[in-house]
Amino acid sequence: MSENVAITATRLGKTFAMGKQSVAALRDVSLTLPAGTLTALTGPSGSGKSTLLHLIAGLERVDSGTLEVLGHPVHTCGQAELAALRLREIGFVHQDFSLLADLTLLENVRLPLEATGTARNDATTAACEAMARVGLTGLEQRFPAEVSGGQQQRAAIARAIVGRRTLVLADEPTGSLDSKTGAEIMGVLAQLRDEGVTVVLSTHNPANLSHADQVAVLHDGTLLSFDAAESAESAEGGVA
Repeated sequence: MSENVAITATRLGKTFAMGKQSVAALRDVSLTLPAGTLTALTGPSGSGKSTLLHLIAGLERVDSGTLEVLGHPVHTCGQAELAALRLREIGFVHQDFSLLADLTLLENVRLPLEATGTARNDATTAACEAMARVGLTGLEQRFPAEVSGGQQQRAAIARAIVGRRTLVLADEPTGSLDSKTGAEIMGVLAQLRDEGVTVVLSTHNPANLSHADQVAVLHDGTLLSFDAAESAESAEGGVA
């Protein structure tokens, strides 16, 4: 894989068992995502957006096709290798923030580094730097319940980038936020892209597409289009 390419998917397929039936979540999806860009995955619910993110993160296994992420063939990697890849290179941002309520924001953010054996002082320094990058300086000792939804999402993003991980995956990062706060979160993700982080996010919100370098439109598990953001925004309207 070229050093200028972060992700290459070739004819990806993923099927889930639903009782006695099988449902194809992704069918022959192929795309290449350049490093240091922001890609939006869009389309209606059930189109395969979250499944594609989970495959890229190694949270689900590829059934068919090949998938290279940051130079790693995740379609053949073992579970231990995938876990190490997520800890050191990939950050995942959930729509519901997934912060631990009994830990401060600082403690939540430094968790991935502590999991890799980083010394507490070094992990704290890196966590403070990550929080500063997303505008949370001064809130390090607050608990999740003591800050707004937007600040919780910023903390989740800080946790995803702590230790200078180079790929951030975000599943509907603005889905539970009001429009103003959602726009601020998209601004944070766009700033990370400008700093060289590769960002891939799923979204239902057409307003978020203006921040993207390219947009992948999915429908019923297939890739309808993969274009620059300006030309793909109209396609989103056609499938939503």
